Amino acid sequence: MLGQLVMAGVSHVRSEQALLEGTALRPTDVPAFLDELRAAGYEETVALSTCSRTELYAVTGAGRTGPAGLIDLLFGRVGPDRAAAESAVEVRSGSEAIGHLFRVTAGLESRVVGEADVQVQVQRAFRAAQIAGTAGPLLERLFPAALRSAKHAHAQTELGKLNRSLARRAVDIGLERLAGAASPRTLVVGSGQMAAAALAQLTELGLSARVAARNELHAAKLAGWGAVCSLDDLVTEISRTDLLICTTSAAQPVVTAAHVDAALLGRPDVLTVVDLSVPRNVDPAVARAGRVQLVELEALHDDARRDPATRAAVLHAEALVATAAGRVVDDLAARAVGPLIEALHEQVRRQCRDTLLRRRPDLSAEVAEHAANAQAGRLVHAPTLALRTAAATGDRAAVQRIAASLGLAPPAAT
Repeated sequence: MLGQLVMAGVSHVRSEQALLEGTALRPTDVPAFLDELRAAGYEETVALSTCSRTELYAVTGAGRTGPAGLIDLLFGRVGPDRAAAESAVEVRSGSEAIGHLFRVTAGLESRVVGEADVQVQVQRAFRAAQIAGTAGPLLERLFPAALRSAKHAHAQTELGKLNRSLARRAVDIGLERLAGAASPRTLVVGSGQMAAAALAQLTELGLSARVAARNELHAAKLAGWGAVCSLDDLVTEISRTDLLICTTSAAQPVVTAAHVDAALLGRPDVLTVVDLSVPRNVDPAVARAGRVQLVELEALHDDARRDPATRAAVLHAEALVATAAGRVVDDLAARAVGPLIEALHEQVRRQCRDTLLRRRPDLSAEVAEHAANAQAGRLVHAPTLALRTAAATGDRAAVQRIAASLGLAPPAAT
């Protein structure tokens, strides 16, 4: 039943940055967290954590905990301000959870609306659940379908050509803060997906950059060995940098106030720093330096309202994604109440056949069966729609009421 699907999470829409940091799951945290969910009774789960959201998708049922248990686990590391955290939580179930997953995967719920990078993050979250053995039959259907829908939406709209992403937005905002400085010297800290997108944007703008990363081999693949520097040399690199973009995934600040203070000694130029990391990998104290502009995630929001062409592409993508999600919901609903519908059709078919043969004993069995099938199809159309609608919305009580009114045994809880 679709009503067993639940999503509980927090996102940039209703949460402060501190809460997003407190609930964020680093890739190395995910396997153990999925084990926690399984130990709590959630056998089928996916944990999605990005710089803008942490969401838990789970299947509940008889003998398993519901949304409250997910929230307890989600906020287990938040700390004392639990009340503020709970006011920001978002809970969705059934078809609403499916529609949300499809929108998130297509980038339609992102800080930079219409970005494609989240597809990689959703894919990684799903793959982690598969490896941990927590994906399960329902989520094994939903996540690949959401990823296919997202790719289709981007391919069929202008979003595929616009290359919208949070990292590209960070480059644009950072360069704007430099007020048109000629040939700005740029340093990207990190070597992952975000770093690659930022470097791609810089290259398209005709600008070069140096890359500092713990994994210098990955950094060299992005920028070439001649542009790579060690994290141990951050002070020297920052001292000759105009724009620093931090995209790392460490558990604590990589760029510290001590780094920046030392780098700024004796230089008059302003340093612009953009932190894309959750949790923050640039020490907030950096902003207190006199010649530093610190840009954090909140400043990168772009809902495309100011650009009519992009907004039109987003609206087109929203329609495609809604249609795709609706098809999946209908299919799952039909599967969920399929046995009930088959039993109903068989019950009505027999009644129609017996009535026909009583009234027309001259009819052959073959003709009576054919006529009964056709009549039964017409008679069960309305209750079939009612059953599918109730299943699609996760209203198990309604399914049971409809089944009882039709003289059918209600489906067993699963």
